[in-house]
Amino acid sequence: MRRALGANGARGNGRTAFVLSGGGSLGAVQVGMIRALFEHGVRPDMLIGTSVGAVNAAWVAGRPEPDGMAELEDIWLGLRRQDVFPLSPMTGARGLLGRTNHFISNSSLRRILETHIPYRRLEEAAIPVHIVATELKSGRATILASGPAVPALLASCAIPGVFPPVEIGRRDYVDGGVANHTPVTVAIELGAEKIYVLPVGYPWLNREPTNALGMALHALARIVEQKLEAEVTANRAAADIHVMPAHDLADVSPADFSHTRELIEWGYSAARRDLGSSNGRAHVATPEKPTKALNLQPNPARAA
Repeated sequence: MRRALGANGARGNGRTAFVLSGGGSLGAVQVGMIRALFEHGVRPDMLIGTSVGAVNAAWVAGRPEPDGMAELEDIWLGLRRQDVFPLSPMTGARGLLGRTNHFISNSSLRRILETHIPYRRLEEAAIPVHIVATELKSGRATILASGPAVPALLASCAIPGVFPPVEIGRRDYVDGGVANHTPVTVAIELGAEKIYVLPVGYPWLNREPTNALGMALHALARIVEQKLEAEVTANRAAADIHVMPAHDLADVSPADFSHTRELIEWGYSAARRDLGSSNGRAHVATPEKPTKALNLQPNPARAA
């Protein structure tokens, strides 16, 4: 339910929400953003996430302290494409022949989640976390805030055609980005008065996708690109919405895990600059100019 404003239109120091979008390996930038937000004294009262943003949100909800963020960075730095998107000729062929509805098994992703998510059920998180998934039959967004954590996260990450749908409560669910990739309205309905949106950016939209995964992510990103700005504009009267700067690194694809450290440090340094210049004021940040190569300036204190 939306909270009413005061007589002069001013908002109180109400609840703060972090809203995390999806984007495959590009979700690493959110790790740096969250570290910068924490250092800036910004803490969430709730987290809402879609796809890889749901995974990051789930971790932060369970370990909302500096040591937890350092551990999340270490987890990200240990990931490789085959850990998340294990291509199998047999599974791919079955998908092409119509014998399955996906090209990649989610078993590897399930193992990662079971190993690292620090609680079994969503309601056990230290901070309330809300996972966005799409109910396959109706196409409507569903907010999962209780029940087993791993199936909810697998559902939110189930890119249609790439990963299999996930059954929860006798209903099949797919990637939350299909229905609501950056769920600002969910945060408002949950009572948030201050919202920090953590996008990942989609520079690869300027390139032709070369495989099934790229095609699926390309289609989802087009939806996101067109919806986020309209949603922020439409809800400015309901909450202070601060959109963190989305990166625009032209050489990184959402299935490429070889640039994780650079992405984390980019998210951290860009967020620090943004928070310092805004002094906490709500605004809509614009993506930085495209970069032809990964020539980033990592934080020396965190560099290995």
